[in-house]
Amino acid sequence: MVVLGIVGLLLAFAAPNLFSLITANTLSGEGTVLRNQLTLAQQLAVSRSSDVEVRFFKMENPDAAQTDPIFRAFQLFQYNTRGELAPISQYFRIRAPVAVHEGLSTLLKTSSGGATENDKKYGFDSPNAGQAEAPAGPGGQLISTPYVSFRFRPDGSTDLPHRTAGGDTWYVTMVQGEGMLQSSDPDNYFCLQINPYNGQVSEFRP
Repeated sequence: MVVLGIVGLLLAFAAPNLFSLITANTLSGEGTVLRNQLTLAQQLAVSRSSDVEVRFFKMENPDAAQTDPIFRAFQLFQYNTRGELAPISQYFRIRAPVAVHEGLSTLLKTSSGGATENDKKYGFDSPNAGQAEAPAGPGGQLISTPYVSFRFRPDGSTDLPHRTAGGDTWYVTMVQGEGMLQSSDPDNYFCLQINPYNGQVSEFRP
């Protein structure tokens, strides 16, 4: 009984650190998946000589009782033989407790932080907002879901302007825990920056 009591006490002290480690690993894993998909999108645009669109979907998660619409999923699209944008990857749902921090992601800002009207005169039109059917409902049910997107071009570049309207660079940031979405200075994050000229994806961690 004494041994069991000591083991239980040690586990009680170790549990918080263990939980933090598991959560941090989830953040790293989800960030790596997104980085790999962005790299794949660029490679497919080059190899197939056709634009690849990356869409970030803003949705609820009723399966996990998460009712706040935030950016929780992403998917790749490319034009098919009928000239229609069709999915070329699975619909990636970001695993809780990881989520995309909209306030710390210039790639998700389509008004004050996105392309200006002057940019659009020269062919830049991203980030773009839209609405499309996506498996975002309960059990993967198809429902109309808002998204923000940008594209990789056949030369490996993107359709993003050189800078955002606010003079910033283009990046998307994941954080661990939906509570961190209200913080402008999260303790842990996974930030991916995209070079608009060559499409290179750079990773930043604290």
